[in-house]
Amino acid sequence: MVRINLVNPKFLTDQHLVAEYDEILMLVNHTKKYPKPKKEVKAYKLGKGHINFFKNKMKYLKERHELIKKEMIRRGFKTRKSVSFSGLDKKQLKNWEPKDPDLKLIKRRLIQKINKKPTWYRYYGENIGKKKLLEITKNAK
Repeated sequence: MVRINLVNPKFLTDQHLVAEYDEILMLVNHTKKYPKPKKEVKAYKLGKGHINFFKNKMKYLKERHELIKKEMIRRGFKTRKSVSFSGLDKKQLKNWEPKDPDLKLIKRRLIQKINKKPTWYRYYGENIGKKKLLEITKNAK
């Protein structure tokens, strides 16, 4: 499963940041191999169809990947890969901007995931804790 978290990368946990870095690359490579969506998906969603939603939003994914890389470097992680548009059709290079309902949806999912394993998630290498979680998710945009 590929997750595009939408919120500003500075508010993501270390684990979500690293996972999204890799998953964006996976989604771009998948799109190069399978360019046509099985079904058109017009709205951001989680679960079935979320990959098809992003197949024509590669500019958004590239810009997001760059933001994620910058945040990873700030946190001391190494980054080596970038999104390449080679092999993509011009129709796939659209940009996109998340709307408030999209952000609310992913914030709820991030909070759920963190609450399931609160001692596992880290933020700048430190245990996240409930207080920090509330601060992060309240401010995340």
